[in-house]
Amino acid sequence: MASSFRPTRRIALTVGGVGIAAVLAACSSDAGGSGGESDGGSDGGSDGEDVLARIQESGTVRIGLEGTYRPYAFHDESGDLVGFEKEIADAVAEGLGATPEYIETEWDSLIAGLDVDRYDLVINNVGITPERQEAYAFSEPYARSIGRIAVPVDSDIQTLEDLDGATAAQTATSNWAQQVEELGAEVVPVQGFAEAIALVVQGRADATANDFIAFQTYQEENPDTKFRVLDADLPSDTTVGVIMQKGQDALVAEVNSILDGMKSDGSLTAIYQEWVGEDITPEA
Repeated sequence: MASSFRPTRRIALTVGGVGIAAVLAACSSDAGGSGGESDGGSDGGSDGEDVLARIQESGTVRIGLEGTYRPYAFHDESGDLVGFEKEIADAVAEGLGATPEYIETEWDSLIAGLDVDRYDLVINNVGITPERQEAYAFSEPYARSIGRIAVPVDSDIQTLEDLDGATAAQTATSNWAQQVEELGAEVVPVQGFAEAIALVVQGRADATANDFIAFQTYQEENPDTKFRVLDADLPSDTTVGVIMQKGQDALVAEVNSILDGMKSDGSLTAIYQEWVGEDITPEA
C-alpha cells in the first residue's frame, strides 16, 4: 500500500554532522533500524538476575538507543534527546517507576549490548523477526514499519523487480539488507542511513531500502537531495517492539502492560500524530 506520512515536528539538523549522519532507519531501519537491525544471538539473561527487580531496587532503567535517527530518537539543536521513540521510552521508564538512563550506541553493536548486560532494554525501531525471537525477548509491537526503496532521480529502476542485479547501500546486519537481497540486489555495506543516501545520490549504489518515515523526513530537511522513492512498499510487513534479554518474563509482562495502557488511553497515538502526522500503532 502507498503511504503518505507527513512529519509535523520540524527540527533542523546538520547533514553530515552528528544528527542524521549516523542515522539508521528500522526499525527495522538502517544505521536504522531502524530499523537497521542486528541478528546477534545470546542465551539471554544476565546470569539469571531478575532485571525488573534490579530496576525497581535501583530506581533506574538503562535504555539502549542510537540517538541519531530523526524523528525516532535524535538530538535537537539544543542537544536534547527528543523523538517519538524517546517519548515512548520515557513513558516505559515512568511505568516501571524508574528514571531512564539512555545509553547511545551505534546500530551494529546495539542489540549485542544486551548480551553483555550494557542496558536493560532497547527501544530503537527494532523489527520483530523469528531469528531475533530465538535469541531475545520482545514486547508486543508498538509500531509498524513500512519499507520503501530510494533510487537516484534519473534511475532506470521503477519497480521492486528492477532491483534484481542492482546494488543497495545498507547496514549489513539490518533487516533491510535481508529484504533487498531477497529481491536480488547486492548489498553495499554502510554505517548508517545518511551514508546510504550519499552513495545513492553519488551513483555509487543503485538503491537503498529503509522506512518510509526516514525517507520523507530526510527529503523534508534536505529538499535538494536528488533521490526519489518508489511507490511500492516492500513486501515484508514489519512491526517493531522493545527488545530485552531472554528469560526476563516479569520485565516483558510489565513493559507489555505499559504499552497496552498507552494504546488504550490514546497516548501512543498522540505521540505518533505529533511526530509523524499519522498513527502507526500496529493493528490488534
